[in-house]
Amino acid sequence: MSLKKTISKPEIFNISDHHIKKNQLDKEAISIISKLIDAGYEAYIVGGFIRDSLIGVKSKDCDVATNATPEEIKEVIPKTRIIGKRFKIVHARVGKKLIEISTFRSSGKKNIKKSNKGILLRDNNYGSIEDDAFRRDFTINSLYMDTKKMEIIDFVGGFSDLQSGMLKSIGESSKRFTEDPVRMIRAIRFKSKLGFKLDNKLEKGIHRYRHLLNEVPSGRKYEELLKMFLTGNAFSIMTELQNYKITEYLLPLTKNFLDGKKDRRFILNALKDSDKRFHQNKTLTPAFLFAVMLWPALISKIGDMNSKKIKIPRISRIGNLLLKKHNEYCFIPKRIQSSIKEIWEIQVMLLRIPEKANTTLKHKRFRAAFDFLLLREKSGENLGGAGDWWTKKISH
Repeated sequence: MSLKKTISKPEIFNISDHHIKKNQLDKEAISIISKLIDAGYEAYIVGGFIRDSLIGVKSKDCDVATNATPEEIKEVIPKTRIIGKRFKIVHARVGKKLIEISTFRSSGKKNIKKSNKGILLRDNNYGSIEDDAFRRDFTINSLYMDTKKMEIIDFVGGFSDLQSGMLKSIGESSKRFTEDPVRMIRAIRFKSKLGFKLDNKLEKGIHRYRHLLNEVPSGRKYEELLKMFLTGNAFSIMTELQNYKITEYLLPLTKNFLDGKKDRRFILNALKDSDKRFHQNKTLTPAFLFAVMLWPALISKIGDMNSKKIKIPRISRIGNLLLKKHNEYCFIPKRIQSSIKEIWEIQVMLLRIPEKANTTLKHKRFRAAFDFLLLREKSGENLGGAGDWWTKKISH
């Protein structure tokens, strides 16, 4: 029996149930909702903001859902643009904030394009709020807030799932994962971020359909990896990716090295440091992350990185080949690729002290490369005291 058949009407939770106050709501989102309602449309806060607020987690994003089409939204809200081919959504700029506005979707069969494996390539069928609720990925992400009445509308049982710490698919996980395999990655991210358990059906679905991640565009995989590894839960997420045997579909050039004690320690130390920096509100860069992830593969091609015979052009050449191979699975933007190679190349310069030390210090990637060097030493690599030498050099 489908979930939609088991719930005939939504549950309504008022402020005495959810305890979210008006002043906690995003002012920019409220402004957009008010304009849409004044223009005769329905509009609600939806998804992550409500989920996080209910469990006491601060949420940066506040999305809006409406029955206005993308074109109608543009007529009502200034400074907007329609993005996405697969699903059309609207980005609205309000001050310095970017608000995502989506139109209620239905399960209609018009305007749908699927791959030969059933993956949705385009789906722009519009419907009611109830239709939309049953099209979302997980029950905890399918909660809507009426900002005037301060009521949460729940068609799928997400409120109780949040209270019990359970992550469930809406409908059959087989259909949800076939439509969009990235939902498996999202499930693991939410499990790590929120500390929730996965419903048995959801867990079985991941094991059965994880191979479909090979069908996800490489650029989209890159964006998902940034969400996983640069948001404060990188260490636990990597552990879960390995548990569910998903690493090979996202980071195939890294996967084999995670089995080795030395390389595993290096990568996991980097992820722990990344989490620490995130919670200290320090800068995190994709270049450093991928430089770490691909470092063991680079070393396996080069050999002894610390040898004086190693020349920077060779590192650059092998690095280019490695990145080209990686991009078949997960495309890294060219500017990030350039930074990754610079971090690798400066490792040679950092070990050849004191040759051109002052020039090395002025390099725009010096700080990232220096942190990379310290990470190598922290993970057990003997670099002849280079880390201490540069630490003293910087302090002077």
